[in-house]
Amino acid sequence: MLSFIYNVSQQFEKEHGYSPNTLYMNYAHLECLKQQLDNPNDFEAVTSLLGMELVISQDAVHPSVAWFSEPWKQAVNS
Repeated sequence: MLSFIYNVSQQFEKEHGYSPNTLYMNYAHLECLKQQLDNPNDFEAVTSLLGMELVISQDAVHPSVAWFSEPWKQAVNS
């Protein structure tokens, strides 16, 4: 999974001239990715390793990347 994400990110950077900052994936992709890490339950480690925000969506057939000028904000229940 890491190599796939790396390749998609590199392709994005070559095409646009800058690195992506957002990764779209579904829960199955996330679980596969977490199994490649030393501490799979540390979500901060996942985002830190990738250097991107994660958007989890069941509509994501394959992991894909994008760049947004405004950082994502975690929804907070009031």
